[in-house]
Amino acid sequence: MKAIDFACRLLRSLSEEPHTESMQRVLLGLAAGLETSADIAGTLGLTVSTCTICLRRLKAEELVTDICGDWCYYRLTAKGKQLVASIFSFLPAPH
Repeated sequence: MKAIDFACRLLRSLSEEPHTESMQRVLLGLAAGLETSADIAGTLGLTVSTCTICLRRLKAEELVTDICGDWCYYRLTAKGKQLVASIFSFLPAPH
């Protein structure tokens, strides 16, 4: 699959996904290994407040869980991982 094919298929898949663009960015950021609201926001061009709102909404949907101490760290739940996998369902199955 060429990069342009990947990009077009990803954009199509995201257009069919019901979450807002900001929430999709946060989901993909978490899937990529980003863990804090500040890291996600800075990497993906969101404000920290927008990112925090998205994280709270995704947590309410049980797609994200948090671990809070001095800092809050976020991770995808099993349900969140399934959602991200469905976004990438256009990829061929591994051999």
